[in-house]
Amino acid sequence: MKWNLSTDNDALLLPGMQQLYKILGIECAGDGVTVQAQKGDQLRVFEKDGTWHITYSRHVEFYRAAALALRCMQTGQSAEETARFESCGLMLDASRNAVPTVESVKDILRRMALMGLNLAMLYTEDTYEVPDQPYFGYLRGRYTFEELREIDDCAASLGIEAIPCVQTLAHLERVLQWPVMEKHKDANDVLLVGEKEPETYELIRTWLKAASAPFRSKRVHIGMDEAYWLGRGQYRNRYGFATTTELMRVHLEKVSAILHELGLEAMMWSDMHFSAARDEGVYHPEAELTKEILDGAPDDIGLVFWDYYHETNNAYDNMLKKHAQFRAPTIFAGGIWTWLGPAADYRKTMVTTLPALEECVRHGVKEVFATAWMDDGAECNPMAMLYGLQLFAEYCYCGKWDEEELAARFKITCEADAKAFLEMSRFNELPGEILQDQSTANFCKELLYEDPMLLMFEKDLTNNSEYVVYYEKLAAEFDTFAKENPRYAPMLNALSAMAKALVLRCRWREEAPKAVRAGNRAKAGELTALAKECADAVNEVRKAWRAQWDAVNKPFGFEVLDIRLGGVMARFETAAQRMQQYADGTLEELPEFMCEKLTYLKDKEGRAVCRNLWSSYVSACCVGKLV
Repeated sequence: MKWNLSTDNDALLLPGMQQLYKILGIECAGDGVTVQAQKGDQLRVFEKDGTWHITYSRHVEFYRAAALALRCMQTGQSAEETARFESCGLMLDASRNAVPTVESVKDILRRMALMGLNLAMLYTEDTYEVPDQPYFGYLRGRYTFEELREIDDCAASLGIEAIPCVQTLAHLERVLQWPVMEKHKDANDVLLVGEKEPETYELIRTWLKAASAPFRSKRVHIGMDEAYWLGRGQYRNRYGFATTTELMRVHLEKVSAILHELGLEAMMWSDMHFSAARDEGVYHPEAELTKEILDGAPDDIGLVFWDYYHETNNAYDNMLKKHAQFRAPTIFAGGIWTWLGPAADYRKTMVTTLPALEECVRHGVKEVFATAWMDDGAECNPMAMLYGLQLFAEYCYCGKWDEEELAARFKITCEADAKAFLEMSRFNELPGEILQDQSTANFCKELLYEDPMLLMFEKDLTNNSEYVVYYEKLAAEFDTFAKENPRYAPMLNALSAMAKALVLRCRWREEAPKAVRAGNRAKAGELTALAKECADAVNEVRKAWRAQWDAVNKPFGFEVLDIRLGGVMARFETAAQRMQQYADGTLEELPEFMCEKLTYLKDKEGRAVCRNLWSSYVSACCVGKLV
């Protein structure tokens, strides 16, 4: 389509718009549709006397309005929208092995702008460059100053505030693993803090300076979540017992002083205040915040309440009321479920997001963002979260979402079929399996990595013939999606390859144990071929995963997935060998198949229990650290 576009502020708006023409399929031409843009009190798109008019109240709204204008031209309708949040955007995980390339981040930012989202954070634990600290982010694909500056430049041109992220207390296992950092380690992933640890605060000062230097914004996210081992390791050995409340108060005072010195304004996760109140899980609904806890929280460090789990308004209402007791403003972080494994879970994303954002509006929360975590190795493609961003954007501007309208807008902003993203959730489901209340599952990951000889989930997942049909349909469906959505073909091909491998894996689960337990050596001999087919199919998954990784991420981190999938291939090679030995009588029995199998993925009511960590179920023996 040709546009003859004029704006009231070319210098502000056109640099960003020039990045978006290709996505929108727009060509600038004097003989095109006349489009005029000017600043107003709200976002509006309407046609009058053959001219399309855009009004916007803030920079990023111009780009959302441009995408809306295309939709309005399709329908012949006008649009009026008012943002419900001052800031709405994304925190993208860049620390769980995958570090998205600069070009990938810029592509996401451009699509965010077309959605009207104006806040972006890269979650970086150690994946940014720190002068004179060579082990910080060593061999992890850390961003350079220049790369982060390029990202910030892109964000600024689109009206998006890019905010750096620094972990200043916990989630620092990759930093603290190196011998040179041992002296700064309390226990596990937690820094050694307190009055008598000045070197820790010199480290934090250095990190804050390095992370914030490339960015225009003076805001920074300082982490501080899930520090469950705070004061329980070297601190206790050196200084004795101290309460979480007291250690958090001292630590926050010291970090706050550094922030003031550097001229930075901070936000932090709020959960440790609630853990101090009631140490029974995260954000216990009956946690009572004491005066000591409330007084120990600085009034100028925003508190980010994160909740990706609850599906009812009451849960969010309760916790937002508790947050209102603090002097600092509340910010909300929801979740786009990219951390279950290879496939994003949009069923769970949608049932948690709507009640959360409804309550945020009702409680007057001014800033919200979606998190896209990559827990346990970043098996999910980061681009899988784009539909979730559109969900957040539509609620921000419309206060609701209509699936058909959202799909039409997503087609414009992300050049993709919404169904291709929504259907990913089916990989985390299986016919006949029931989930726990407000829970999730990731059956595809469990079946992909299940050991072919031990069959740890044999008693839990029993309908293998149904699973075969289920995954055959998914494979065909995602083959089609890949052809119809070429921009996201690497991601969709990877899901199709996994479905094809799971078809063979489920055939193996059905046939191999039966043959051995029946003493059918002839059938066991035939199954050596199926084992080799399974190994080959897993290798196709590995190659497809590598292709999607290379399309969006730096190369660092993929070695972990190579190791995991290579391990599955090796185990099928072993399975083929042992089956053949059993078939020809070299082995009298295969003890692995003869063991009584116990439940592991089900609760007492037979509902699925989600096992999210690869290391927790690939073997009954120790896979990770020896303890």
